[in-house]
Amino acid sequence: MAKRTPARELMIAAAERLFAEHGIDGVSLREVAAEAGQRNNSAAQYHFGNKEGLVRAVFEHRIAEIDDRRRQMVAELDAAGRGTDLRGLVEAAVHPLVEFVLAQPEKSWALRFLAQLVVSPELHKVDLLDLSYAPGIRTVVERVIESLRHLPSWLREQRLRQATFLIVHSLADGERGVRAGDEASAARLRLLGNHLVDTTVALLTAEVSETTRAALAAAESQTV
Repeated sequence: MAKRTPARELMIAAAERLFAEHGIDGVSLREVAAEAGQRNNSAAQYHFGNKEGLVRAVFEHRIAEIDDRRRQMVAELDAAGRGTDLRGLVEAAVHPLVEFVLAQPEKSWALRFLAQLVVSPELHKVDLLDLSYAPGIRTVVERVIESLRHLPSWLREQRLRQATFLIVHSLADGERGVRAGDEASAARLRLLGNHLVDTTVALLTAEVSETTRAALAAAESQTV
């Protein structure tokens, strides 16, 4: 793990905010260094190597922090005998994100950064679904996949991807309206989180229509 320094932490915070506002492709290392108050224009390159390294640093910083709560929720599910309960697993995916935003003393940018990341090619470089440093989300993903084993692999992969987009982008939009210390906006985000659990469970457990099965068979026949 890279050594934590004040300059490095400032640049991670600046990068998260800039990536959230302008997209990952729309921000340069030089701009991150300047936003963080670094006089040396090459400071970001020195600490992170390249943009991929900076994106990974921001991602790992936030995911590790949020994942502590997620691991606690998974442990509570296991202790209650609900370790494979799909709704419980979805709650463990959603609620730590909501709690994180509401716990910030100032404006949060974390979920808008994640929303930019999931639509960026950088997603594949940080191995979002294979995180040794985030065992909580890895456990949740693995168990959700196992609960969908009855589905054809393509449908299973699509539902997991759609659920990720639904959760991240919906909460990113909700994060935008949260004002620190404002209970009304906090209540709206909690409501959104609960509704997201409902809709994500519905998405994952939706019946596969005969129309979709026929379309899947037709698509697979074209790849043989």
